[in-house]
Amino acid sequence: MKVLFLPKYDRLGASSRYRTYQYLPFIKEAGIDFDVKPLFNEEYLVYKYKHGKENKFLTLKRLIKRIKTILIDSWKYDLIVIEKELIPYFPPIFEYYLKLIGKPYVVDYDDAVWHNYDNHRKKIVRFLLKNKIKTVMKLASVVIGGSEYIIEYAKKAGSKKIEKIPTVIDLRKYNCKSKKRDEKFVIGWIGSPSTSRYILSINEVLAKFTQRYNAVVHLIGFDKRLEEKLLFDKKIIEWSEDTEVDEISRFDVGIMPLEDGPFERGKCGFKLIQYMGCKKPVIASPVGENNIIVEHGVNGYLAKNSEDWFKYLELFYNLHDIRRKLGEKGFETVQRFYSLDVTKARYISVILDTLQEVKI
Repeated sequence: MKVLFLPKYDRLGASSRYRTYQYLPFIKEAGIDFDVKPLFNEEYLVYKYKHGKENKFLTLKRLIKRIKTILIDSWKYDLIVIEKELIPYFPPIFEYYLKLIGKPYVVDYDDAVWHNYDNHRKKIVRFLLKNKIKTVMKLASVVIGGSEYIIEYAKKAGSKKIEKIPTVIDLRKYNCKSKKRDEKFVIGWIGSPSTSRYILSINEVLAKFTQRYNAVVHLIGFDKRLEEKLLFDKKIIEWSEDTEVDEISRFDVGIMPLEDGPFERGKCGFKLIQYMGCKKPVIASPVGENNIIVEHGVNGYLAKNSEDWFKYLELFYNLHDIRRKLGEKGFETVQRFYSLDVTKARYISVILDTLQEVKI
C-alpha cells in the first residue's frame, strides 16, 4: 500500500510544514510507503516572499507538473492526501477525476479557503467556484480540519468522515531559553507577509505603549513593504525555521491581532500555540479558534478593543508573576491539546483506517 502526499508548499510554507511534513517521520515509522509532491516549491515561495507577487512562469510550470502528477502518477498510489485542493482557482475537475478512477483521498484544511471563492471581488469567480470546496470535501473519504469553523463547514458540505486535528508543535524542539531581566520588554509577533497586515489593526496601541514604556515590538517574518506604516518602536526579524524558537523565547508576551472576518474565523491560532510552547503569555483578538485556545485570564487574554490591548500589555509589563503564571498555564494547554505527541496517533490512524477501507 502506498500513499501520495500533495501539500500546497514544500517545507518553506508554514501550513504544509506543520500540517504535512512534521507527520511524515511517524508515517514512515508506521510502515507506510509514501511519496511527497508539493504544488509550489521553494523557488516559487522565495520569489513570492521577496517580490510580494507570483512569478507567472514558475506558477504555470508548477501547475503543469501538478496536473501531470494527478493524471499519470496518481494511478500508482492507493491513497492521496491533499492539502486544501488540487488546483487553486480551478473547478474541482481533478478531484472528480480521482473519484472516477477509484482513488480515495483525504483532504486537510487549516484555513477557510472557500472564502477565497465565495467572497471574491469578481462575480465570475464567485459564480463558478463558490461551492468548489464543498464539492472537494464531499468527494473526500476524510476531511481533516484544524478549527471548529472548518469542521462546521465540512459538516454542512456533507462530508463522509470528519476529523479535527489542530495545527500543533513538536515540543521536543521548544527548548526555550530564559531572557535577561535587564532587556527591554518585548512584545512579540510571528507570521508571514500575508498575515502582516493584522499588526496594523493595533498600530496606534503599540505606538502609545512603546512611547510610554521601555518596550519594543519584535516582528518575525513581517512584510518589510509595510514597515513604513508602523508607528511604534520595532525590530523586524527575518524568519528562519532554525531560529524561530530562539526568537520567540526572547518575547515577554506574544500577540495575535486579527480582523473579525469570515476568512479569519477559520484560522487555527497557530501563533498562540507557538508562544505558549515557549511559556509566553498571550493576547489575542477574540476571533474564531482563538476563543478556544485562549482561556481568558487563565493562559492569556482576549482583547476586544484598543483599550483592552493596552490594558493587558500594561498588566504584563508591570506584573512579572502574572506573566510567568499565565505562561505556565499556556504551556500546559499545549501539552494537553496542541502537541505533536498528542495528535500524531490520530493523524496516522486516519491514514491507516482509510487504507484499510481501500483493502476491503
